[in-house]
Amino acid sequence: MKKLYQLLLTSSFALLAFGAQAQVGVGTTTPDGSAQLDVTSNSKGVLIPRMASFERTGINPAAEGLLVYQTDPPAGFYYYTGSQWVRLVNSAESATASIPSLYAGNNTGTSLVIMLGGISVPFPSHQTVSPEFTVFPGSTSFVINTGGRYQLSYRLKLTAALLMSTRIMLNGAPLAGSEIAPVATLDTFSTSVIADVSAGSVVNLQAFGLLGVASLSATESQYFSIVKLQ
Repeated sequence: MKKLYQLLLTSSFALLAFGAQAQVGVGTTTPDGSAQLDVTSNSKGVLIPRMASFERTGINPAAEGLLVYQTDPPAGFYYYTGSQWVRLVNSAESATASIPSLYAGNNTGTSLVIMLGGISVPFPSHQTVSPEFTVFPGSTSFVINTGGRYQLSYRLKLTAALLMSTRIMLNGAPLAGSEIAPVATLDTFSTSVIADVSAGSVVNLQAFGLLGVASLSATESQYFSIVKLQ
């Protein structure tokens, strides 16, 4: 009975010590103080759960930061951002991968009749367009064919300062953070925003304000660009 009591007491102290330490060491009795799990070996590695793509996408809900290895193409490590799965790429893939992007300029010296309801700015010059985008006739609107996170940027340069505002329109509504609404006349309008965009979305740059005529410079850089970040 005494031995049983001593065994139970020893086990209790061991459990208390383990709980206080709150760390696990595999291959080591002294896990690093900064690690919850410390795996030590000079001949073996850690094997992350392996699964097919349909099994990965079937994890619902998936925790942010969850990591798995997908065995079918495109094979590799995938982590969950909280909203989507992202595959980790190696340096060779990063160097050769084509980043989906769109660039369109305007060096035509276009004149825009500004109105309160807004007018779409055309960008017909020097267009570089990835297959992930579609350009509307007239080059005033662009379709983002693939959903994801994008950086949208623009720059307008007028020949004379004017009291007007600019904004990016996403599916007919102003995109948050894209509006430039000065309280005095300006001749340059430029900004960049990052937004999550769904597939098939339509974007365009709009100028609006009190009735007037804005003349775009034909000699200075002005553009509308979209770059897919993830």
